[in-house]
Amino acid sequence: MIKYFLFLISTSSIMLLNVLKFEDVEITHNIPEYLVSGSTYDIDVRVQKGSIEGFAKFQMEIPDGIDVKSVEIENSSFTFNDGVIKNIWMNVPEEDEIILSYKFVIGPNYQGTGTIKAQFVYIKENERYSIAMKDYNVTIGDEGGIAQVVTEADASFVPEMVKGHRSVKVVSPTEFEVRLRIEKDGLEGFAKVQEELPEGFTAELLLAGESVFSVVEDKIKFIWFNVPSKDEIEVAYILRSEGPIGPGVELNGTFNFIYKDDARFIDLPKEVLISDESIELIVEEEADEVIEEAVVVTTVAAVDEAGEIEDEVVEVEVVEEVIEEEPVVADVAETVVVETPEPQGSVFYRVQLAAAKKNVQVTYFKNKFKFRGEIYLENHAGWYKYTTGNYEKYVLARNRREEIKAGYQFHGPFVTAYNAGERITVQEALLITKQKWVK
Repeated sequence: MIKYFLFLISTSSIMLLNVLKFEDVEITHNIPEYLVSGSTYDIDVRVQKGSIEGFAKFQMEIPDGIDVKSVEIENSSFTFNDGVIKNIWMNVPEEDEIILSYKFVIGPNYQGTGTIKAQFVYIKENERYSIAMKDYNVTIGDEGGIAQVVTEADASFVPEMVKGHRSVKVVSPTEFEVRLRIEKDGLEGFAKVQEELPEGFTAELLLAGESVFSVVEDKIKFIWFNVPSKDEIEVAYILRSEGPIGPGVELNGTFNFIYKDDARFIDLPKEVLISDESIELIVEEEADEVIEEAVVVTTVAAVDEAGEIEDEVVEVEVVEEVIEEEPVVADVAETVVVETPEPQGSVFYRVQLAAAKKNVQVTYFKNKFKFRGEIYLENHAGWYKYTTGNYEKYVLARNRREEIKAGYQFHGPFVTAYNAGERITVQEALLITKQKWVK
């Protein structure tokens, strides 16, 4: 009888649903809770994406002991490395529903338990959304071992359909709107959402959802003494940073509740904060997994302000297109991206960092060279040129050039000059301003 029961578990195509739904996205899968060693399973993941277009990624973390083969990838780039499935689309299919199919191959002698984590990432209206699936626990073993686990399982742990969803919207480079939605499956009585407040951030209430909101000892709390009767509750808050956000700032929290007189909780989906300026960089980084870019750097001589061959221009070849980099001067404090520099009415100097034949996102240079100063983009003489700084005195621009040379890996930054917003030679600018050239 037990073997027959296990056979049904391991071969059944009955859909075991893990559902997340937020911003037009719904995901279901049919992964069995119990996996028999040495077996192979046909797995389908359905993404009901609605009107989403453009870049998207589905990512799933798989426990040890499971190998994954692709069957249907819906025109995506598929990889499975180090236990992580990735399906990446530069342009997601137009159909409302995407069906991804895999074969899960279980190791012949493997036994243990693990957790499957998944998320769907997409760009909508220049905003990045990352929606995590509720963690899904699986058990791997031989038929006898799994039968014992099934017999001893405690079915009274938590209601199966209690799930949490998170969405983060970029309001500004230092401000984020965080929304949490809880499917509570008929829970009543006391409940609490508790979030970790990242260091250097403050939180402000946006939507209480009939809860009591507070921020105490680096904890963001929404408390219900009697949770609302509706099936879903939603809360939201604004998260503000005191300055530019660094890498790896992670949001995480729990939904706590009382069930059968016991205190229970589920983990809420985690999310790494990424500013709006990094959206394009995310797409570029993921594209690297689809198209391996061959980057060739060649150094050629450039003439400096005194007419001597001193500085360098770097030609960077990316996917058969040439990017020439000529450097410029800037402040290394806050990173403020200005697509087109505002014209000024007098003579001023900048430092050029790079130049390109095609419009390369400034995030490429910030990411590659770890440059924290402002970067201005201008179109001049058929080139896209990337500069930094605004200096009335040539010597200040020259000093900034030397600082950039010493502190960053730009190839040959040099000083440029402007009069009423138009480029002129440095020699002309020195004559107009009656300043001296400094080597």
